[in-house]
Amino acid sequence: MAHSFSGSLVPCSNMWPSRAKKMITVHIQTLEVDMKFSVPYRATGKEVFDKVTTTMGLRETWYFGLQCAKAGQMWMIDEKRIVDQVYIDDGNKPVQLNLLVKFYPLDVNDLIQDITKHLFFLQVKDQIRSRIIFAPAEVCVMLASYALQAKYGDYDAQKHKIGQLGNEQLIPEQVMNQYLMTKEGWEENVFEWWAEHSSGANIERDREWAELQYLMIAQDLKMFGVNYFLIQNKKGTDLWLGVDAQGLNIYEMENQQKPKIAFPWSEVKNISFQDKKFIIKPVNEKSEEFKFFTKNIRTNRMILQLCVGNHELYARRHKGDTVVVQALKQQAKEDKKRKQMERDKLEKERRAKEDALRQREELELRLRKFEAQARKANDKLQRSEEVAEILEEKVQLAEEEANLLAKRATEAQQEIQRISQENAKNNEENLLLKQRLKELEEISQMAASKAEIGASQAYRLKQELESAREREKVAKCKLMEITQQSVLHDQADIISYIDREESLNNNGDNEEGESARWVMKILYKICLFE
Repeated sequence: MAHSFSGSLVPCSNMWPSRAKKMITVHIQTLEVDMKFSVPYRATGKEVFDKVTTTMGLRETWYFGLQCAKAGQMWMIDEKRIVDQVYIDDGNKPVQLNLLVKFYPLDVNDLIQDITKHLFFLQVKDQIRSRIIFAPAEVCVMLASYALQAKYGDYDAQKHKIGQLGNEQLIPEQVMNQYLMTKEGWEENVFEWWAEHSSGANIERDREWAELQYLMIAQDLKMFGVNYFLIQNKKGTDLWLGVDAQGLNIYEMENQQKPKIAFPWSEVKNISFQDKKFIIKPVNEKSEEFKFFTKNIRTNRMILQLCVGNHELYARRHKGDTVVVQALKQQAKEDKKRKQMERDKLEKERRAKEDALRQREELELRLRKFEAQARKANDKLQRSEEVAEILEEKVQLAEEEANLLAKRATEAQQEIQRISQENAKNNEENLLLKQRLKELEEISQMAASKAEIGASQAYRLKQELESAREREKVAKCKLMEITQQSVLHDQADIISYIDREESLNNNGDNEEGESARWVMKILYKICLFE
């Protein structure tokens, strides 16, 4: 079962003869970019494939193939024309073809080109998300974290928030539905692993590193790199046939991960099909051929095509590297060295930039501190100036108040002097008044004493009056007696009588003598009148 690899790298300008007139449009879709170009109507599958890979710079072409978008898993045959394998619409619609990974290596570390690893990464990630490859929940979380590392770089808590990656299908829907966890909860678990990748050892965590880590985890999954086909055994029991880099495997319908029968490539002598029957002939002559049946001849052709390609890769691994592979590895080594130098340079620049940024931050921090201190000092100065102004105003107010107080003190002093003078004057007046009052008091006392004396005199005079009246009555009585007795007949007698009485009275009390004299005088007057 030997098959030779006939892939040649032909320049695009010499790919088709210039005499080809009729052209068809081919639309090539990959998981990263789309391409559309015109090819001759008679172009073969290999010619279109070479044009696509040359345009993309893809040199590990033995892993890839063109697949018709409208015909399921049908791969384009290199030797056949495109128009013989795909229906061409008369409306000049472009032919839809997909560039996909067709064969898988035993170890993803055998992949050489970064573009090869990237296309593998995109296809495997799509197969895991669509559940073509089954992965447990914890593996899905880990793979999603590497996918984010590859797309966004290192985790940044300031930039990457829970819920901001709403358009990212991080975890397959079937896995999420198996657990009672919100989408934010899944994202939180993925972000934790993503942050751990970003904070790991001091290694280059670029896109190529993250994608390779993703593939290294994915290749340990049981369904990685396996193409499944529905078959039936002789008894008509439905089974799964799996074709991968290690050989052929037969699975039960309920379990596509654990093979029931395995045919490694080292134990397969020949593979063939006849109509719907497919035959696997082991190397061991004593072992029976394994026969199974498919639905149609097209399926058998696809199975045989995949078996031939995987067996060629198996044989190539055991023969050693070809010249092309050696050249690719050398180029990859040089590219890796160049990228490492660029990384070192970028790392050096990054460190220098970080140092410059750190110094700048330190200077900015110092500047901010100085500015803060300057603002603080300025604020203090302003406050000091304000305080000085306030103090100046207070001093001015104090001076004004002091002047006012001095003025008021002067006025008060003058008032005190005036009051003192008035008080002195008042004191003099008071002294005069006191003297006057004293005099008045004395006069009052004298008047009171005189009044008392007058009262006593009045009382005495009243008494005298009463006494005089009594004496008058007595005198009258005596006068009547004198008149009646005719003792005194003439004036001379009366006068002598009066004189005698006076002399008598002089020897007695003055008051009584006075009364007697007063009576005598009256009598005398009466006599004169008569």
